[in-house]
Amino acid sequence: MKILPYAVPIEEMEKEFGARLQEGFSTEEATAALEKYGRNILEETEVIPWWKIFFRQFTTPMVYLLSVAAIISFLMRENLDGSAIIAVITINGIIGFLTEYRAERALQALKSMTSPHCRVLRNGVVAQISSMDVVPGDILLLEAGDVVPADGRLFKISNFMVNEATLTGESLPVEKDTNPLPAKTLLADRKNSVYAGTSVVKGTAQAVVAHTGMETEIGRIGKMLQHVNVQSTPLEERLAAFSQFLIWVTLGVAFLVIGIGMIQGRDFIRMLETGIALAVAAVPEGLPFVATMTLALGVHRMAKVNALVRNLASVETLGSTTVICTDKTGTLTMNNMTVREIALSHPSARSIFLQTAVLCNDAVLSDDKGIGDPMEVALLRYAGEEALSLRKILPRIKEEPFDSETMRMVTWHKTGVAVKGAPERILEDVKQIFTEKGIQSISGEMREKWNREIYGLASRGMRTIAFAWGKSLDDLIFLGVAGIDDPPREEVPEAVALCHQAGIHVIMITGDHLSTAQAIAREIGISKDERSSALVGSELEQISEEELAARSRKISVVARVAPEHKLKIVRGLQKAGEVVAMTGDGVNDAVALKQADVGVAMGIQGTEVSKEASDIILQDDRFNTIVEAVKEGRRIFDNIRKAILFLLCCNLSEVLTVFLGILLKLPALLIPLQILWINLVTDVVPALALSLDSAEPDIMYRKPKSRSEDIITRQHKKEIIFYGLLITMGVFAAYYWSLWYHKEDFVRATEMSFHTLVLAQLFFVLSVRKHSFVQYPSQLWQNKWLLAGICFSGALQCVITYIPLFQEVLRIVPLNIEEWGIVICAALIPTMIAQIRKLVVKF
Repeated sequence: MKILPYAVPIEEMEKEFGARLQEGFSTEEATAALEKYGRNILEETEVIPWWKIFFRQFTTPMVYLLSVAAIISFLMRENLDGSAIIAVITINGIIGFLTEYRAERALQALKSMTSPHCRVLRNGVVAQISSMDVVPGDILLLEAGDVVPADGRLFKISNFMVNEATLTGESLPVEKDTNPLPAKTLLADRKNSVYAGTSVVKGTAQAVVAHTGMETEIGRIGKMLQHVNVQSTPLEERLAAFSQFLIWVTLGVAFLVIGIGMIQGRDFIRMLETGIALAVAAVPEGLPFVATMTLALGVHRMAKVNALVRNLASVETLGSTTVICTDKTGTLTMNNMTVREIALSHPSARSIFLQTAVLCNDAVLSDDKGIGDPMEVALLRYAGEEALSLRKILPRIKEEPFDSETMRMVTWHKTGVAVKGAPERILEDVKQIFTEKGIQSISGEMREKWNREIYGLASRGMRTIAFAWGKSLDDLIFLGVAGIDDPPREEVPEAVALCHQAGIHVIMITGDHLSTAQAIAREIGISKDERSSALVGSELEQISEEELAARSRKISVVARVAPEHKLKIVRGLQKAGEVVAMTGDGVNDAVALKQADVGVAMGIQGTEVSKEASDIILQDDRFNTIVEAVKEGRRIFDNIRKAILFLLCCNLSEVLTVFLGILLKLPALLIPLQILWINLVTDVVPALALSLDSAEPDIMYRKPKSRSEDIITRQHKKEIIFYGLLITMGVFAAYYWSLWYHKEDFVRATEMSFHTLVLAQLFFVLSVRKHSFVQYPSQLWQNKWLLAGICFSGALQCVITYIPLFQEVLRIVPLNIEEWGIVICAALIPTMIAQIRKLVVKF
């Protein structure tokens, strides 16, 4: 296609396609065109099969590490160890698969937006055909209620309006015309064209089809969707880096222990087994399961605040969000045009003003649901039921529909003429005005005063309509002006302020006009100034993604945007290192939703396309739900970090216990299966309970974490070493007490070491839970699940010592009351020291 349909006269379209405006194609010509251009359908992308999604769950560094540990265990004939690790990997994979599995149906949803049938001119007569058989050059016939089947250039219209919100983001129906436009006209401003998937609201029209199938604007969006490269989430990146770190630590510890053992002259096979035991001890086998379950529980909690999560990892990503790019209509606003202000020429004109607003109006109210132009519906709702009864008393005799040339609508009734339209046009037409002295001639000074009043309403983002009444069009009386807009949701200003408090930058991206967008942005607190923080789509085309990245934190409003503009904004922000959450509800949002770190679609107003491209769906379409979800995401990250800290402290204490035992030439203090028991059974339950911890009080007062920040910081590493040493100290205290008490009974001593290690870790989880010192017993009950987990794991540890099967497998013997008392006291030592340290640091 060499020409731009919207930029050329209709004669050029006829010449390009061989179209005939009065007759349309013949059957033969249509068949030839169908062979040339293909059917009017959207190409299907390859659907990712379920088995690929399932096996993708097993391609992380942590799974690789656990798999190697399982293989080595089987090679060393430690079948129980290997089977247990394989079971953990499999369960974790199944949970991830079930939560993440969804079909890639974005293009299938796009297809559902096109009309199955349409009317065209064929052989000089009107024919109803399948929309799949429409070809470029066809003469398309459109009327109110139709879904446009293809992109076309209008050449004949009658009071024609189209709802293009899903494609352009324009909140109001667009009035169309037939005049050629400049080549650089943005999609939202192409008033002489219609586009596939949009719907006709009013009037009739004829158009020459210009594009079909994947060449339509919807098709272009489909192509862009196929080429969006989805980034890994911050949590995935952090866990991958953490896993790689663990791989090196594990290998280092294993080789170090084997080397020391060989230097000491110990048996190589025995030291190899010990090295494997240490490798197993160094790896937190329960971590993948705990992380996955924490996210899954977060999904459940987010559903309670009307956020439906489709992508598991996006739960935490939302908590890392640094920028929220939000649509305006329906998310920040009510998506309900409302009369916000009435400026009357005089209070005495109010009743006749409302009468005119009702009579000169084509909209209908049915059970409070408006049918017709949203601005006319807003006027009916404002006028009320009493005014609506005037339609029966003063029925319409004749009408002059609104026209882009006359800029007004006129209706005739038995008592006079009702007129509404563009304020500048109505002010030109009127001869008189209501004043405190009655009806008087309108002066130039009065007109100037009203122009200032109208400008004031428009500068606040309102659409303005003026009204007049008279006995005839030559004797009109000016009544006043209505200011209409889509008002912000009541809770939005507070939610925006909370985002700013949490260090999250909010950008409004809309297809609406800049003045409207800026007015709303100022009202809800997104924008504090004027031009410095705003861009329009045409300006975006002039700057690179790198320039956009540099300016990203200064931009608060972007208006008149096309789908490619939204994609450019998201990519620019990501290049600046931002974690981007993008909201949207239309087809035009789908590409940006998929590119964003977190795509958030609207559940009520959203199209199927936007929902399929998203990670999270808001079931109430409210912006404050996003903010609640951000809070939940931060809580999840905090709790995953707590769980990792707890598990690593426990694992380090196990490594140190075995390692120091070797250095001190003691018998093996732990066997591999005991370590696996600790890591997979006794530690996992309290770690999982940490995921249910409530949010910290300062959670929405912190800056978002940098994408490059490790999940375990340098300070955390220091704490892990400190607390790992404390737990190990408690273990050796119990060990040496037992040797002294039982006269060098090493079996009894290693038994007490095992139990002390388990209980010390269970007590220690209380220290990890909060950064501050636990001063009051009531604080212990803030997470009842954690207390239940500690009690369950502790009771389980006690019970297994008296079950023969576990005694044999874990090589343990029952303890007496006195021994249990010593174990508990030794296990409490690390936690008490940790609490004292926190108290000292605090004061």
